[in-house]
Amino acid sequence: MKKHYLACALLAVINGYAVAEEDNVELIQVWGTKVKSSSVYVGEQAIASKQADHLSDLLRDIPGVDVGGTHSLNQRINVRGLDDTDLEVLIDGASQNNYMFHHMGNLNINPDILESVDIQVGSNSVVHSGLGGALEFRTKSASDILRGGEQFGGRVLAGYNTNDLQYLSLTAFGQLTDSLDVLAYGSTMNNNNFEDGAGIEVLGSDGKIQNAMVKLGWDIDAQQRFSVKYDTYRNHGMYAARPDMGVRTNAAIGGGEVPLFDTHYDRDTISGHYELNMGTALNLRADLYQNEQELWRVYNGATTEGTSTNTGLTLIANSLVKTSGIDHQLTYGVKWINADNDVSSVTADEMTTGAEETDDTGIFIEDAIYFGNGLTVTPGVRFNSYEKSSAAQPEKDSWTDWQMALAAEYSVTRELTIHASTTDLFKGPQPGEIFNNEQAGKVRNPELEPETGTNREAGIRYRSADVLGADEFSTAVTVFRTEVDNYIEAVDYPEDECTGRGCLQWDRNIGTVEIDGFEASIFYAIGDFNALVTYAKSDSDIQDGSATTAPLDREVGDSMGLTLNYYVTDINLDLRWHSQKTFAEDAKEGYTVHNLTAIWEPAYFNTDLNVTLGIENIFDRLYVSHASRTGTTTHPVFGPLELSDYEPGRNIKLSVAYKF
Repeated sequence: MKKHYLACALLAVINGYAVAEEDNVELIQVWGTKVKSSSVYVGEQAIASKQADHLSDLLRDIPGVDVGGTHSLNQRINVRGLDDTDLEVLIDGASQNNYMFHHMGNLNINPDILESVDIQVGSNSVVHSGLGGALEFRTKSASDILRGGEQFGGRVLAGYNTNDLQYLSLTAFGQLTDSLDVLAYGSTMNNNNFEDGAGIEVLGSDGKIQNAMVKLGWDIDAQQRFSVKYDTYRNHGMYAARPDMGVRTNAAIGGGEVPLFDTHYDRDTISGHYELNMGTALNLRADLYQNEQELWRVYNGATTEGTSTNTGLTLIANSLVKTSGIDHQLTYGVKWINADNDVSSVTADEMTTGAEETDDTGIFIEDAIYFGNGLTVTPGVRFNSYEKSSAAQPEKDSWTDWQMALAAEYSVTRELTIHASTTDLFKGPQPGEIFNNEQAGKVRNPELEPETGTNREAGIRYRSADVLGADEFSTAVTVFRTEVDNYIEAVDYPEDECTGRGCLQWDRNIGTVEIDGFEASIFYAIGDFNALVTYAKSDSDIQDGSATTAPLDREVGDSMGLTLNYYVTDINLDLRWHSQKTFAEDAKEGYTVHNLTAIWEPAYFNTDLNVTLGIENIFDRLYVSHASRTGTTTHPVFGPLELSDYEPGRNIKLSVAYKF
């Protein structure tokens, strides 16, 4: 494979990470993250070293996907307007689904240590449980990094951002014996108060993130591998009260200043992983884990400590079965998650505690049936069992549900494929918010139903090397309609006369959410030049029985991306220009932002040296992502407030990585 084809595929995620929908090409790489997305269609996989100090560096420019929030406490993945509480998010098979605080995100993920990300935009399979799709992150292992003949190695990465961040990571890895390998990783990141595009310092962002991971792998034999991992993530700082709101709001609430509060937001994960590869007969992976997320905060005279612990098992197997000339690719397994949430809030006068537990089990099987004439039909079925109880509401609620799915794909010609699918949705009532101790304060609603619905998609894909002289040309369009029934929101408890802030609440099925839209991409590669154009559209309506409808709070709307890439072969220099335009959406203003990146791997040093220079928001634009808090509101206490969480202004990023 020519070197420039590796550079071509960097465009697949726009940000420079590799994306492929259906190819299974395995490449040797020095470092980086492979990203696979169902919303982009290209033919090659590749890898690139890229500065990734926030999830937005990995995901924001994938069509149908956005990352809201500029604060380190507020990484919120958004797929088609639905946030991470409505997605299935896994790291090495461990569920990350928690609900910590409505002014914060729920994810503590370090992009630097990720080996791969698999993104399902939309729920299109019974294997996944999210209403809006699934994201599966996998972290690196020594076996991913060591190359032929190497026994031990290491990597040092140092980075500096002018607006305003510094980071350092150290990695050691090695083959201890013929069957044992180990990886140890540590990183530290100093976040300072950045400036937005108007030159305003965003106070309350100054803090430190530390991440450490140890992973030990054992190749039992040629078919079996077992590994154990411990991963710890610490985010500590004197942070603003509402990290999802801009500095203007926090300053207005503080009477002109931004009050800061001692905050610790931590994650600890311990897990065991087993892999069995017996060829087409059976390929199995089992992930047994305990993932604990903790929020500790001193706020307005109260010390609140809450823990959300997910203990679970993810087991997925694949088998190829041939019957009468028809191939059956079976995918089957089980996902079990027990969520145990505990909260305590201590003031000078009293202590309030709360506890809550949910138990979520899904058993599934789907069969991709290939008939040999270009037609593949995939039926699937999943059984869900969901239970929920709390100390305040000890009576256990339980629900069961069957999900059905049916997908079809037909190759009209070698270049042209059409596809369609319909998938039932299911989500049990999620655990309450940790910081506000909903475990102790919510009233049980005995008539509450789980969220259900349907996701329907249809699309077309085309790939050829014979279009406008291209070495590779591909294009795809997917049209979707998602309907979520029995949509759940927290509302005022109707049996008392109190309404508004501080009153009793309960969860209620308010109605239906409908989301319509499409994702499209065009990829063109010729020689050392490549271009990728993407477009995503999403329109939502919450139908709660009132005379008017409203969109989802974090609906992105219409957005378009353009990436131009040129690889200078003689000096191993990769140059990329990316532009993203998000169109105005109701009261949300549109914006266009441009980024430039240069990645240099100087071959004449005969070392694994990587130097990356990037300029984000080149023209210093003042803008806010539609997946973040935006707009204005009138607060019952503080009056009119501007909520907009403005993105950083111009930011020059330099990183140097050396692998030895």
